[in-house]
Amino acid sequence: MHDQDKTIKYSDDHDSINLSSQESDMRVFSGLQNESIQHDEDLLEILDLSVEQLTHYLEEHIMDNPFIELEYSDPEQLSSLEKLRDQDNVVEQIKTPQSLESYLFEQILLYRQTPIRDAMVALVSHLDERGYLPYTTRELAEKLEYPEIIILDAVTLIKQLEPAGVGAYDLRETMMLQTERDNFAPNVAYYLLESYFSELDNEDYTEIMKETNLTQDEIMECVNYYHMLRANPASLFDQTAKINVIPDMTVRFINQESLTMTYNRHYYPRVRFNQDYFDEMLQRKDSALHDYLTEQQEKYQKLADNLRRREELIKLVVKCLVFCQQTFFSNQLNYPKSLSIAALSDHTRLSTPIVYRIITNKNLEFDGHVYALSDFINMSTTKGRTGLTTGAVKQRVLDIDDNMPGLTDAEIVDKLEEEMISISEQIVANYRRRVY
Repeated sequence: MHDQDKTIKYSDDHDSINLSSQESDMRVFSGLQNESIQHDEDLLEILDLSVEQLTHYLEEHIMDNPFIELEYSDPEQLSSLEKLRDQDNVVEQIKTPQSLESYLFEQILLYRQTPIRDAMVALVSHLDERGYLPYTTRELAEKLEYPEIIILDAVTLIKQLEPAGVGAYDLRETMMLQTERDNFAPNVAYYLLESYFSELDNEDYTEIMKETNLTQDEIMECVNYYHMLRANPASLFDQTAKINVIPDMTVRFINQESLTMTYNRHYYPRVRFNQDYFDEMLQRKDSALHDYLTEQQEKYQKLADNLRRREELIKLVVKCLVFCQQTFFSNQLNYPKSLSIAALSDHTRLSTPIVYRIITNKNLEFDGHVYALSDFINMSTTKGRTGLTTGAVKQRVLDIDDNMPGLTDAEIVDKLEEEMISISEQIVANYRRRVY
């Protein structure tokens, strides 16, 4: 006897975080191997989707399966979010997300004050919407009026910043930069991008095998890995992607040693399998129909498995992120500490591209505010070679803004130049409209 329908069975959506536990306890991914994730294109496709994007994805992908049904989010829960959007003090509750420009500046400030660092600051304004620098060294030197040798060094250093792949000239280079920085990349992945990008692009794997003596399995391992990489390294800080305020997770402070963490499953649509209808069709004596039914049931099961894995990955990465930022979440500090994507990858033992996907388009609610997870990826509290933090520079921008109202971004840049602080107008604009 079957139930009328089946819904996906999840683990408990509540979890507790013991802030006094050892860091090794946070290495939680022994059961979710990088290789199994990178080989699953369907999982990768949903890993970086927001709540709204995942809803649209499910609506499109269940159309061909008559046995899958969607049960939408509780209208009252979503109504409360709409009210949050409409409130006059919405900016007090929805924190303005970290921007790519600000995050790059935080990293650039760690370098010693030199003309190369000044050129790096200037180069940030010439990144395109993908995070690429699609210009030759000569073109950039002419645009910025710097010697070519300075620009060459500055571009080289920009390419070493996070997110991996930023500053690349084209798609091939951004993939090479991401692969080079990932400790979990297949051994020959960088080599194939460097030497056989055209063949990879044309799926001419036979030619690669002929010239390299690599096996088809070795080549396909790299091809599967490339699916994890981002053609658009700037997308983590894409402002347009952060306009929704649906928090995937909620964290609540209990005491100095304990927090609770809740996965907000009620904002997500529920996927159900109509078992009664399936059984009814199964009674018909039609082998072709039975093959079709088996195929649709397997598709449902694969979707259900991937939705469970997606949830577990989000929960566990957030758990690690909260542990790393425990001084903020335990109310000891009113700002997040410095934390890089590479450090989060190291803590979780997950490949950097996987971590990148998990934190993209995800939000977290804490203490009445909604934060993009990317807000906790920053270097704002780390002192640079000049002794400054970007937090100090940010405060100086706001002080000038308060004391000299009416100044343009360019005029504030000039004021900071007098104090030997090199900053771009774009970053000044970001700081002036930022909410803390």
